[in-house]
Formats: sequence, structure tokens, C-alpha cells
Amino acid sequence: MNRRVLIGIIIAVVGVGLIALGILAINTVVKQSFAPPVQATPVAEATTEIIITTHDLAIGSVINREDVQTATIPVSLVPRDALPSIEATLGKFTMVHLIQGEMVLQHHLADPTNISHDIGYILTDDQVLMAFPSTDLMSGLGVLQRGDNVDIFASMTVEVSPTTIAPATGGTTEQQEKITRLFTFDAFQRVKITAIVADVVTESNASAPAQGGAEPTPNPADVRVRAYLLAMTAQDALVLKHMRDTGAIFDFVLRSPTSNVLFDVSPVTVEYLLQRYELQIPK
Repeated sequence: MNRRVLIGIIIAVVGVGLIALGILAINTVVKQSFAPPVQATPVAEATTEIIITTHDLAIGSVINREDVQTATIPVSLVPRDALPSIEATLGKFTMVHLIQGEMVLQHHLADPTNISHDIGYILTDDQVLMAFPSTDLMSGLGVLQRGDNVDIFASMTVEVSPTTIAPATGGTTEQQEKITRLFTFDAFQRVKITAIVADVVTESNASAPAQGGAEPTPNPADVRVRAYLLAMTAQDALVLKHMRDTGAIFDFVLRSPTSNVLFDVSPVTVEYLLQRYELQIPK
């Protein structure tokens, strides 16, 4: 065979091979271009439970267990002041109108035990909240607590005419106007102690809690009551203020929690004591 023919055959074979490789390469590129992208394995997102309402709640509504339920959402969608559990909402008051299925957040609720800010939500429309000093013996003994049902006894001196107490048989008008009497009476009945303002007294040598540990619950003896917060009508609050401003002496007396009786009691004066105990004034 001619050498030139042999070289030509070799070149032809190599050319055919190169063409075949080119076709194969082009075919591979085309297949990769039109093939669907490989789907990445989805990563499960962390979720948590939040609190939502089961029905519409108006402003000032007290939240009960049937008013809320839990729902699961991704952690990335949870607001900063989301509540951690249903128990954290119970007994609170709504500060805004909430619709069914709305997420309940901390700033939506008022805490009635927060006497600095939220306690006004427990008052009815015809009530005011009045602070009253704790200067009586019951307060000093630490007997009274928030929610107690009490009466407020008062003793105060009042200038009266003798004819107001007993018919006068003589004497001038000037003499009658100068007579002063001490009256002791049940000034207010069935008053609820809405809240108590108190200081926790700690001894200087008391051991401090461990770092990061919880503060111990104070004993009644460690609590010094400064004042009571009383929910009253505006008129009753004005009367109580007037009596306090005129120097009346007050004492709280504790009732049964279920007592709704209005006591029919008479104001106590010297004349009342003389008549009740049949006391005789020595001549």
C-alpha cells in the first residue's frame, strides 16, 4: 500500500474519532442544559407554640381558659413579646380589641396585680380607686390581704347642738353651738381591698440568695403595709376623704368572704353607752 494512502487513512480515522467525540460532548452539554435542576432536600424549620384567641374579645375582657388556645408557627415569625403559655394569659384584662384567631401578646394584656399601671382595668365605670393609709391595729398585725371583705369603722368628733341629741330644756343658742360629741360608727360596709401597697422588710444580717437563684417568698411578718387601694364610688371616696381630712380615726374589721349583709348598727356616743349599760352618773 502506498505510504500516502496509509497516512490518509490514519488522518481520516482520527478525524472521524474527533467528530464522534465532539458529537458526544455536544450531546452531553445539551442534555445537562435541558435537564430539570436537582431539588435540594428541604430543611425542617423550627416551630413553637403561641397563644391565639378562640373568639372576639372586647377591651377590658377578663381572659379565661376557654377564650384562648395554642397554635404552632415557625420560630422566625414569633414576635418578641409573645406569651409562653395559656396560664400566662389567665386572669388578665385585654387592653385592645382582639379578633378571633389573633395572636395574644404581652402588650395586649393588663395585669390586675400590677398596682403601678394596670389596676385601673379592674374598676367598673362608676368606680374610682382610692389609696387609704394603713394606720389601724389590724394592719399592724398583718391580718388583711388583697381581696378581703372589710368594713371601715370610724370615730370622729362633731360639733352639734344639744337638741340634736336630746331636747334642750334651757340654755342659750351660743352655749348649744359649742357642744362637741364623739361618734363611733360603721362608715363603710362590704368594701373590697383591691390591692395592697407594701414594703418587704429585710434584716441586715439576712443571707442573700445565691447568684441566679430565686428570691424567697416573704413571710407576713416581713411585709410592712403602707396603704390599701379601695375601689369605691366617687361619692363614697369623697366622704372618706372628708372624714380623713377632719381627723377621724379608722379601723378595719374583717368580714366573711361570702358576707353580703348590711349591718343595722347604731352610732355609739356617750349617751348610747349610758343607756345601753344603764350607767349612772355619780351625783
